[in-house]
Amino acid sequence: MIAVGVQTWGTDVAALRRYWAAADALGYARVTYGDGLWDFTQDGWTLLAALALSTQRCRIGPAVTYAFSPAAHHVSWLAKRAVAVDHLSHGRLDLRLGVGAQAPGVADAWRHHGIAYPPAGERLARLEHVVDAVRRLWGGETVTAPAVGLDGARVTPAPVQRPGPPVWVAAMGPRAIECTARCADGWEASFLTPSAFADAAARLDAALERAGRRRAAVRRSVEIDAAIVDDAHDAARVVERFCAHRGLARDAALLDAALLGDRDTIHARIRAYAEVGVTDLMLGFADFPDTAMLERFAARVLPALTARPHDR
Repeated sequence: MIAVGVQTWGTDVAALRRYWAAADALGYARVTYGDGLWDFTQDGWTLLAALALSTQRCRIGPAVTYAFSPAAHHVSWLAKRAVAVDHLSHGRLDLRLGVGAQAPGVADAWRHHGIAYPPAGERLARLEHVVDAVRRLWGGETVTAPAVGLDGARVTPAPVQRPGPPVWVAAMGPRAIECTARCADGWEASFLTPSAFADAAARLDAALERAGRRRAAVRRSVEIDAAIVDDAHDAARVVERFCAHRGLARDAALLDAALLGDRDTIHARIRAYAEVGVTDLMLGFADFPDTAMLERFAARVLPALTARPHDR
């Protein structure tokens, strides 16, 4: 029905290794790790290379990685790093790209590190050029692409996956969804209820039609928080704790875009996501890096889901 993955972050390398090994052994379809210069992560691609060796079957990748500026990730280095992680994981890498957020302070955070943060339109245009160049480099071409500064560039060796790892784009705005429809193999939205996801997916479908691509050409994921408990009485307490941790009111809209509760409640919510076309869920468990909820979800929810990791 739906492939379920988990998101990870943090700087405790030993805890991350334990968590990745557990998620892999428990049957989760995908595990990701955050990338960026934030204080809650290590260097994303270095950790991906190390954590690839802690897994055997799940797909892996950055939660998102950024290529809106050569100083964030130069396209040639991005292609080369992706090949290395694809080899270390025996062909299990997904390249997951972020457009960049418009939230207050985000641009300043990048600029503090000497990295320009262009307007949204420029970031989107560059992302599309990066995807094209990376795929051509993976294909063994000698690439000249003035838009991203390449002049006769080549990258070897080739990735294990042919023609290359799937490319996902995290996109919420109309222009970002149009970009995703033109160039991505997968699309991820964040913190949307099933009904809101349905509206966004309809915009993606229309964009795919304009791009001359089939609806099935792009997998559809939603990133949401999750907390699974034993019974309804425990559920009330976990919602209280979740709201307190996030600074949310009990009637906050974000609660409608989360898997919070016992097995039956969570099954019902997953069915609602499946009915609006979600193919993948990316869960951030509330007790991370503890593995209790990871294990409880695997025992009580995953067996009912028939989806397995997909190569494309």
